[in-house]
Amino acid sequence: MLSMATNSNKKISDNIQQQILDAASERFTQYGYNKTTMAEIAKDCGMSAANLYRHFENKLDIGANLACDCLTNKTTVAQAIVQQKQKPASKRLQDIVLSNLNYTYGQWSDNPRMNELVTAICGARMDIVDDYKGIEHDLLVELLEDGIANDEFAVDDVEDTVHAITAATSMFNSPLLMSIYSLEEFTSKANSVVKLLLNGILKKQNSKPGRKTS
Repeated sequence: MLSMATNSNKKISDNIQQQILDAASERFTQYGYNKTTMAEIAKDCGMSAANLYRHFENKLDIGANLACDCLTNKTTVAQAIVQQKQKPASKRLQDIVLSNLNYTYGQWSDNPRMNELVTAICGARMDIVDDYKGIEHDLLVELLEDGIANDEFAVDDVEDTVHAITAATSMFNSPLLMSIYSLEEFTSKANSVVKLLLNGILKKQNSKPGRKTS
């Protein structure tokens, strides 16, 4: 009975936390992270500020949870792409870059005020960003090793190549840059960068003139 009550209480708490996150996201989108207060979020949830602090330590804690949710969704898609082992590694690399771009653009291009949250997280909670980069790194390592094992890639140093890919594709992963171009322009640039990268790592028999990588 105690276990059932504990699970029930946890479910209620989780539901309240999600309600708070949804309300905070709406506030951040409409008014910006900097101008939003805990009292306003509490009011939107129909609760007291004191009750809000029972679930989240402060506004940054709420923002950190929102950022983690976004990055988790993003990496879940990338992980699914890497596991599509029936596809060539070159195709999966292109799919990951475009998937990251589409997700980032969809989340942030129409919500410029949400970039205040990105700035806050990068300034105070780089551990969240570093965790995401670690997952991204491991996925690229797995992808390159697949390409090597399948005699598709000629890569001497996997770690160095992962760093190069990450650096070359970073602009398609950055929320703060999403207002610079339209999605169509970004997609064209992303495809060009992927083509250039693949020209450097595909084995010669797989990179003859005219071979399509998209």
